[in-house]
Amino acid sequence: MASPTARRKLGIELRGLREAAGLNIEQAAGTAGISDSHLSRIERGRVGVRPLTLKALLQHYGADAEVTERLAKTAADTTKRGDRGWWQPYAAAISEKYASLIAFESEASSVRAFGPMIVPGLLQTEDYARALLQRGPVRLKADEIDTRVEVRTARQAILEQTDPPSLWVILDEGVIRRMVGGPKVMRRQLLHLVDVATRPTVDLQVIAHSTGAHAGTLGPLVILGFPEGEDVVYCETYAGDLYPEAVASYGDVFNRLAQDAASTDRSIEMLRSAAEEMT
Repeated sequence: MASPTARRKLGIELRGLREAAGLNIEQAAGTAGISDSHLSRIERGRVGVRPLTLKALLQHYGADAEVTERLAKTAADTTKRGDRGWWQPYAAAISEKYASLIAFESEASSVRAFGPMIVPGLLQTEDYARALLQRGPVRLKADEIDTRVEVRTARQAILEQTDPPSLWVILDEGVIRRMVGGPKVMRRQLLHLVDVATRPTVDLQVIAHSTGAHAGTLGPLVILGFPEGEDVVYCETYAGDLYPEAVASYGDVFNRLAQDAASTDRSIEMLRSAAEEMT
């Protein structure tokens, strides 16, 4: 797969140069002979940029020789196969968009996730993940399940780093009540959530059933934040994994969910109570 993190970095720099030149999207796209939407996707890191298009953009932005040479090298990186990350040996077993999620996670400074049906992957225990994959929407062979569990577990290493990303997770109460894998598996999963929720870099909230309808009725989402650029949104659907363009609207949805959810302390109490019911 092409490098998603290299694309994101290139897009951030190109947008900065465009804005410094006092140009809007329409003006810049016209000089490069591409559509407004295509330039927007380039700046958001959704697609790479061809050498001739890059040259035209940089000339119009007034970039000097040093910047032009450096960004040309960065653009070349966006066409390379792979990010040389730990997940590359699993490339044949996971989708390109899922691999992009892993690459983005590895560089994110913050992760916000909403789980309306299941515990998000970064917080799943191995047994819980296996139970989900065994009964999931896609029929998988035993070795395929083993591989996906291994990848999902390996993703969680970012939470054990010396400087881990901040993690903010919101769960619908149905997630902690749904019996996945049986009482023992579910109890261990709930206690794991309690343990993680006590970490200084983690916030975990539960939206109680009594709240009623809330802003997250359209499904799960992950919002990845970066210190040098705008957020990246990831949504998992039956039709495939998506990276929506309307990033701001998803941030608003998450904030509304946070307002409806119980505090972290109260949520921990709910998790402990649910775990006791599994004994």
